[in-house]
Amino acid sequence: MSKVLNLPERQDAEGSWHMVLKDVCGWCGCGYLVAEDDHDLVWEPGRHHDKHCSDDECECHTRARVGRRHDEW
Repeated sequence: MSKVLNLPERQDAEGSWHMVLKDVCGWCGCGYLVAEDDHDLVWEPGRHHDKHCSDDECECHTRARVGRRHDEW
């Protein structure tokens, strides 16, 4: 029997829906969401200080990215 994934969904900048997974920045440890079907598609909360962040002056996530690719600013 196959497993049915019960993941939350988010809408990307173009209006398509994606199941999302939690991930962390490899540089500082801040959390963000990635699309399950396209790991370059991210949802970042913007200016924040995640309790797991290892950098007190973290600038990785200085503005929110809602359903956009890493290379789209």
